[in-house]
Amino acid sequence: MALVVDQTTDTQCVHCGLPAPVPSDAEQAAFCCIGCEVAHSALTHAGFDATYYALRDTTTVRPSASAAPSDALLAELDADAFLERHAQRNADGSATLDLYLDGVHCAACVWLVERLPFVMPGVASARLDLPRARLRVVWYPEHVRLSAIAQWLAQFGYAAHPKRMAAQDARSHAERSLLIRTGVCWALAGNVMLLAFAFYSGLDSSTEASLTAAARWVSLALATISVTYGGQVFIRKAWASVRLAWAVRSWRSLHMDLPIALGILVGYGHSTWATVTGQGEVWFDSIAVLIAALLTARWLHLRSRRLAGEASDRLLALIPTSAQRIATDGSIEVVDVEALAVGDTVLVAAGAVVPADGIVTDGTSTLDKSVLTGESAPEAVAPGQAVAAGVLNHSAPLRLCVTAVGEATQVGRLLAWVRDNDAAPDHTTLADRLGGVFVGAVLLLALVTAAIWWVIDPSVIATHVVALLVITCPCALGMATPLVMAVSTAQAARRGLFIKHDAVFQRLATIDTLVLDKTGTLTEGRMRLVDWAGDAEALDLAAVLETQSEHPIAVALVEARRPTRTHQPMSYTAEAGAGLHGWVDDHHVVIGQPDWVATFAALSDAQQRQLDAWALHGFTPVAVAVDGQVRACCGFGDPLRADAPATLDRFRQDGYALHLCSGDDSRVVAQVGERLGLPADHAHGRITPDGKRAFVCQLQHDGQHVLMLGDGVNDAAALQAAEVGVAVHGSTTASLVAADVFLTGSGVEALPPLFDGARRTRAVIRRSLTLSLGYNVLGAAAAMAGLVTPLVAAVAMPISSLAVVAFALTQRSFRFTSTVSP
Repeated sequence: MALVVDQTTDTQCVHCGLPAPVPSDAEQAAFCCIGCEVAHSALTHAGFDATYYALRDTTTVRPSASAAPSDALLAELDADAFLERHAQRNADGSATLDLYLDGVHCAACVWLVERLPFVMPGVASARLDLPRARLRVVWYPEHVRLSAIAQWLAQFGYAAHPKRMAAQDARSHAERSLLIRTGVCWALAGNVMLLAFAFYSGLDSSTEASLTAAARWVSLALATISVTYGGQVFIRKAWASVRLAWAVRSWRSLHMDLPIALGILVGYGHSTWATVTGQGEVWFDSIAVLIAALLTARWLHLRSRRLAGEASDRLLALIPTSAQRIATDGSIEVVDVEALAVGDTVLVAAGAVVPADGIVTDGTSTLDKSVLTGESAPEAVAPGQAVAAGVLNHSAPLRLCVTAVGEATQVGRLLAWVRDNDAAPDHTTLADRLGGVFVGAVLLLALVTAAIWWVIDPSVIATHVVALLVITCPCALGMATPLVMAVSTAQAARRGLFIKHDAVFQRLATIDTLVLDKTGTLTEGRMRLVDWAGDAEALDLAAVLETQSEHPIAVALVEARRPTRTHQPMSYTAEAGAGLHGWVDDHHVVIGQPDWVATFAALSDAQQRQLDAWALHGFTPVAVAVDGQVRACCGFGDPLRADAPATLDRFRQDGYALHLCSGDDSRVVAQVGERLGLPADHAHGRITPDGKRAFVCQLQHDGQHVLMLGDGVNDAAALQAAEVGVAVHGSTTASLVAADVFLTGSGVEALPPLFDGARRTRAVIRRSLTLSLGYNVLGAAAAMAGLVTPLVAAVAMPISSLAVVAFALTQRSFRFTSTVSP
C-alpha cells in the first residue's frame, strides 16, 4: 500500500506509535509501514502481543523525540552558503544532496524513507543506501525547504546530518567505475551463456554448420568486448608485474593476476582459433563468466574497504557547517564554520553540536563526547574548561572562546591523521610473501599439466591448462589479508582504536617490550600544585609566563595562581623536557626542573632540601628563578590512573618487559615505578625527547621489539622510532603524526583490547589464507586429473572468493572484553 500521511490526523501506528495513514477499513489496524505490520502479526501469532505492547506503553520514549533536529541544524540546512557548498544544482532547477541518516536499520526503513517523494510535494526522488546510512535526495528548493525534509524524516526517528561530499565521492569514484565495468561484463557473460546453452543442448556442427558458426562468431564478438573491456584490468597488472620481475630479476615480483591473465588469454586464444578454423571446442562462456566473477570479487573488496574507511568520516558529518558567532555588540550572527577565527565567541545552544574547539566562558552544561571517546556517559562542563568540536551540548546554552577551527581541531587532526597513509612504513604481509611463491607454483603446475596430457591426449592440453589456471585463480588469496584488515580497522575505530596502517596488526605479534610515558598515560595528566615555598610574587610571574605553555605543570600552576592581566609576557623560550624561560614585564623568569633552573641561578641548600623532600614523596619538584635568583620552589602531584597497576600487571604476567620513561625528576619516576611494581632499573627519569628515542633504539639494538605509549611532543621521536607507536587521548599533533595507533581512551586501559583485537585479526587472516590455499590445492588436483572443464572452473572459482568475503565481513575481531596475550 502507498503511504500517504495526513499531517492533520492523530492516527498512530499500533506497533510503534509513529504517524500512520488512515486505513480504508475502519476495523483494520493502522500501520506506518510494512515492517511494523509484519512485526505486529508475528507478535500476535506468537502470543506475545499483550505483554509486548503493555511494556511498550510503560515508556514515554519515542523514536521521533531522539531524532528531532535542533533549530541550529534546521537553519543550517536552509542557509544559502550551505546549499552552495554541499548541494549540486541540476539543469531543471532541482538540487541534489547527500545526508547521513541515523536510525535506519532494515528494509522497512528503506521503504519508508523512499516514500518521501510521494508525500512531500517538491521532492523529486529519495534513495537510501542502507549499509552506509546515506540518503540521496533530489528536491526543488523553490517548492520545499531542506529543513522540512529533515523534519519529516525526524518524525519517523531518522536523524539527518549533512554529509561532506568531496572526500567520499572522490574515494568512491573508483568503486563506481568498477561497478559499471562489472555490470557490463555480466551482461556480456549472460548473453554468451545463452548462446552456449545451444551447444550444451545438442547443437551439432556437422548437421547445423551455419547455426554453429554463427553462434561461435557472435560469442567471439561478445567475448572480445569482455576481454578488452573487463579483462584488461588483470592483463595490464600481469604485464606490469612481468616487466618488474624482469627488471629486478626476481620471479617473486610476479603478481597474482598473472595466472588469471594467462587463463583468460589462453582460453580466448584457443576459442578464437577454433572459431576461425571451425574445429575444436570454444570456451567463450567460461572466459566471460570468469572475468565477470573476478570483477565482482574485486568490487566487493573495494566496497568493503571504502565502508571501513567511512568509520572516521562519520565524525566529520556530525560537525555543523555553521555557527552562531557573538559580535562585540552582543548581537548573534550565523556564519560558516570556516569563517570562525581563534578568539571568536560562539553560542552553542542546548541540543546543538559544538562547531569548533574552545574554552567555556559562560554557562554550565553536560556534554556527550561519545563521538570522540566512545563514552556515552555525559560529562559536566563549566567555565574555564576546554570543549572539543563534534561533542553534543546536552543541557544548557554555552558560550565558547574559539581556540581551534577546521583541520586544527581535535577531530580535524584525527581525521587528517587517519587519512595520512603516505608516511606509513612499507611492510610485507603473509599474503605478499605467498603471492610470488603461489604464482610460480601455478605456472609450474600448468607446465606439468601440459606435459602429462601431451603424453595422454594432446588434443585436450589447452582444455586442462585453462581449467587449471582458472580454478586456481588467487583472487581469494590476494584479497584475504587486506579485506580482513579493512574490516578489523573499521571495528577498531568504532571502539575508539584508530589504526593508521595494516602493518600494526603484524607488528603487534612481535612486541615483547612496552615503553610507557608517565604523565597523561600512567597518571591522570592533571597536575596540581600540592605545595610551594618562597616568594608569592615570583610564583605569580611564573604563572604569567606559563600561560604560553600547554604542559600539564604549566596548566596546574596557572589554575592554582590564576594570574591577572597586571603582568604581560613579552617573550619566552621552551626547552623540551626541561622548562620555560622568558620575560614578563621587565623581569627575566625561569621555571622548570631544578637542575636546569640551576644553570640560570644557584639553589640554596634549604631550597635543595625542600625539593628533594617533595621528590621523595613522589611529587614533581619545580624551581622558579627571577632576575637571576631562585625565589620560589613548588611540588606538583599527578595521581596514578586507577586502571594502570592492574593493566600493567597483566602485561607483566604475560611476559612483557615494562619500562617507565619520563622527563620528570628521577626520584619521582622511581617512586611511581615502585608503586607500579617495576624494577628500579626499569624506571627512567630526566629523559629528554632525544633520550627517549635513543632509549627505544638501544632496546631495539639489543634485540627487543618495542611498543611506545605516549601523549606529548617529547614522545613524538620515540613513537616514530618504535615498532608500534601508540598515542593516547589528548595527544599533541606531533604525537599523532608520529604514532601508528591513536586511542581515544585515556591511559593504558585500551592497550589490552588493541593486542587482543590484533591477535584475533591475525587468526582470521590465517584461517582465510588456509581456506583459500586448501581450495586451490584441491582445484588444481582436479584440473590436472581432467575432472574439471573450463566452464566448471569458471563457475567454481568465485566460491573461495565469496567464502573469504563472507568470513571477513562476519568477523568480530575487536570486542569489549579482551585478554593481553598476542
